[in-house]
Amino acid sequence: MIHQFNKKRTWVKKVKGIFPTLTYPSHTSIITGQYPAVHGIVNNTKLQPRRQSPDWFWYRKDIQSMPLYDIAKEKGLTTAAFLWPVTAGSKIDYNLAEIFPNRIWTNQVLVSLKASSPLFLYEMNKKYGKLRHGIKQPWLDDFVTACAVDTIKNKKPDLTLIHLVDMDSMRHRYGVRSPQAKEALHRLDKRVAKIIQVTKDTGTYPQTDFVILGDHYQINVDKMIHLNMLFAQQGLLHPLG
Repeated sequence: MIHQFNKKRTWVKKVKGIFPTLTYPSHTSIITGQYPAVHGIVNNTKLQPRRQSPDWFWYRKDIQSMPLYDIAKEKGLTTAAFLWPVTAGSKIDYNLAEIFPNRIWTNQVLVSLKASSPLFLYEMNKKYGKLRHGIKQPWLDDFVTACAVDTIKNKKPDLTLIHLVDMDSMRHRYGVRSPQAKEALHRLDKRVAKIIQVTKDTGTYPQTDFVILGDHYQINVDKMIHLNMLFAQQGLLHPLG
């Protein structure tokens, strides 16, 4: 992938993550330039102890700082986003928001339509929905890449945000240096190559700045400590109310 770029590039070998080094706080820091204490996205999920599946910080309204895509919009620029965290309900022109149903009375189609640009989502799903198997990986990243390539080619947005999750999913499931994670890295390389190529095909490559990064790293986990289990065993945990 890197060899596709000319000599005008910067390679940063070490980055200090924000705290907490979770996907949603990290992505929001990337897009606002602020720490979680300022932008307000302090976790992936909201604090909802009574709910078995708490809501995530899916919606733009939860961000307390100005994200880059809003600044671009104010300047009259066109924006697009593909599964970029915390963009549901935003004013992004072409938005496929990252969200999933966590209530028994809803489904993926309904929550995605509400959170995204509905006509754009319908158009992309009609064209490339056959690539998906729900929200499972690696098929979801294939769908996202196809949608991003199509949008860059036909809509030519000034700012495009793309969140590819295949490798992160495989690392969580099989381990950081597992064969599955390495295979996902090769798939990621090919997807990024497609995105770069479409800018060359449309003649926008010389004017395009590519920022390729990860939101955090991770290490393998062999054991987990659930303090609530210990508290319950010791009779120290009681239901609220």
